[in-house]
Amino acid sequence: MANVGNTKKNKHEQIVTNVRIIILIMAILFAAITLRLWYLQIVQGEHYSQKSKDNRIRTRRVRSLRGIITDRNGEILADNSLAFNLQLVPENIDQIDDIANLLSAQIDDLAAETIINLYHKPPTGVRHRPLTLKKNLNPNELARVEARKRELPGILIETEPIREYPYDEICSHIIGYLGFINDRELGLLAYKSYARDDLVGRTGIEAQYQNYLRGQDGRRQVIVNARGRELSNHTIQLAQSGKNLQLTIDINLQQHAFELMDTKVGSLIAINPENGEILALISAPSFSNNLFSTRISAKDWQKINNDPLKPLQNRPIQGRYPPGSVIKPLIAALALTDHVITPQTSFTCSGAMTLGSARFRCWNRYGHGKVKLQRSLKESCDVYYYNLATRIAIDRIADFGADFGLGRLSGIELPGEKSGLLPSSSWKLKNVHDQWYTGDTISVCIGQGYLTTTPLQIAAMYSVFANGGIYYRPHLIKEKSEPSTANNPQESASKFVGSRVETSDHHMQIIRKALWQVVNDKRGTAFKSRITIKGWEMAGKTGTAQVIKQNLEDLKSKKEIPWRFRDHAWFAAFAPYNDPKIAVAILIEHGGHGGSTAAPIARRVIEYYLDTLK
Repeated sequence: MANVGNTKKNKHEQIVTNVRIIILIMAILFAAITLRLWYLQIVQGEHYSQKSKDNRIRTRRVRSLRGIITDRNGEILADNSLAFNLQLVPENIDQIDDIANLLSAQIDDLAAETIINLYHKPPTGVRHRPLTLKKNLNPNELARVEARKRELPGILIETEPIREYPYDEICSHIIGYLGFINDRELGLLAYKSYARDDLVGRTGIEAQYQNYLRGQDGRRQVIVNARGRELSNHTIQLAQSGKNLQLTIDINLQQHAFELMDTKVGSLIAINPENGEILALISAPSFSNNLFSTRISAKDWQKINNDPLKPLQNRPIQGRYPPGSVIKPLIAALALTDHVITPQTSFTCSGAMTLGSARFRCWNRYGHGKVKLQRSLKESCDVYYYNLATRIAIDRIADFGADFGLGRLSGIELPGEKSGLLPSSSWKLKNVHDQWYTGDTISVCIGQGYLTTTPLQIAAMYSVFANGGIYYRPHLIKEKSEPSTANNPQESASKFVGSRVETSDHHMQIIRKALWQVVNDKRGTAFKSRITIKGWEMAGKTGTAQVIKQNLEDLKSKKEIPWRFRDHAWFAAFAPYNDPKIAVAILIEHGGHGGSTAAPIARRVIEYYLDTLK
């Protein structure tokens, strides 16, 4: 009996012990659950609350509008239009193969494989963010997607402003174009506020004033359901548009000049000699900057980039050419200023001049006979300037020419400007490792040799002759303004103070009169392009710049010379002679003689502009 009692007692104690163990385990589990709940709700409550909201509340970027660019009269040159972008939210798609096949059937040039690859690309933590499949859907693509919307969960249509250029090729080198930001730029401090799919200015005014034209994006919150459909949205930060720019360009003159250049290769610049405002700037051939408003196709890019005529090059500010005879007024002005000659000083031209063992020919092989200063410009006698070259030091030419804007950057508000080359003795010693010779100066004095200029520099130089001796920096910006105060400009950009060049008024008038004779005297090299309207008389200078030495006597016709080896044709002018309102510089690459190729274009540009000022 005692054994039975002990057995019962042991069983009871075992049960009690087991119960206690179970209660302890349950208490520990309860404490652990309570602690976990406390951690999740109290410590991490805000974090998980936000994640919960993120499942139904999404933050979307509201693209800002880029600033408007207008011409001097308020005509819009760069505007914004609305694009419809196709986007995909990976988190809201289960059957990606079905969606990809259906979607690729609705959208041109969008393969199912591309959609699938993009779907698998983002990491887990960001799969709720929309990814762009295609920008700027055309109307047919948009209609097809909208019609199948219920069958395309996770597919969105997002609106975005895109750049639009109403005048396209006509002023593409001035306005420039946009391009997508790249990975290198995204890593720079200056681009820390940019997103991967942002467009930034690449050339022209769009690049030069990127930060000024760029606005500030806004944000909106979107409530979505389990399938990613938007239920409602509200703005939490308004987008701010970029600031506006008004250019000095006259778009009507720009368009007229563009049409006159037609299929020619070269540059045309029209400038107001009273203040340096650029009225027209043409680089031919041109390109369509609207192609860059969204991602340019590989086909279009290859066509532009591989064109041997280099349409992307901004020739007026980047082309460096020997100026030929259009440099002669500068040399004549220097010779007068330094009293090397007087207006009555004469030299005899027999068709060439010998210096040592070298023989330098005039364009007129028969010679001009006895030539004084004004006739040397009127008939463009080379031998006259050969003689001046033996009397003027190259370093003096370099100093004097710099006052007229040669050999240095003008500072025009366009990226990529080139300075050209106004050589000196020290320059040659440093770069060619040889001393300067008189023969080098002879070449410079007729606009050849080491001397190179941009068409813009020549236009600015002739503005100095037009206004009687003041150099104004060429510029394109007329006014800057806020979007909301476009009619109340904040800042005027046209009030530049000019700098007086060294030449006296008397000497300047002698040169100006000779330039009038170039166009209006029967023996002038541009007589056939004179303006006959009373009060509109034009003054100017022709130029023919040799590209490569040719023995023309061995050729039956100049047409036998390959196009790329033909001379460049120059003409620079201003009008009206007594009260200049416009100066122009025209370069036709491989165009031959400036008098027959470039001067007629200048006449028509000037007549058109003066007619608008009536």
